[in-house]
Amino acid sequence: MGKWKYVVGLSLLVVVLLLAGCEGYTETNSRSSEQQDATGGRVTVSTGKANGTSTRDLETAASGTAILDANVVLKVGQGSYKLELLGENDEVTLVLEAQDGEAVSGQGWMVTDAFGDASYRVTAVEAWEVEYRIEYVFR
Repeated sequence: MGKWKYVVGLSLLVVVLLLAGCEGYTETNSRSSEQQDATGGRVTVSTGKANGTSTRDLETAASGTAILDANVVLKVGQGSYKLELLGENDEVTLVLEAQDGEAVSGQGWMVTDAFGDASYRVTAVEAWEVEYRIEYVFR
């Protein structure tokens, strides 16, 4: 009987780990383009369908830590999509959320790391036809 308890316990652990692995972020039909120069840049992303949360890096031309002033435009056809710009220590500096056909825009700032990458977070709840653009300039 002791063997069966071990097998059942191990099986439950495997199921829990598999379910935990299913959490995260999924998207389909995604396209992105980036442009950058010595003064700033732009990233444009479009996604057919998205669900979950993900932290993304924006690669810049900065050589080390820099502050970016950013203008963001977000549109979603259906569902909900939230975009958060992140500053130092993942401090949220701008939150934009669009739902069911909305288009929103705002201004915030981001901080690059030692490699010149700035971070932002996206959270989608059954979002369809998502488009966003982040345009930034170095301070």
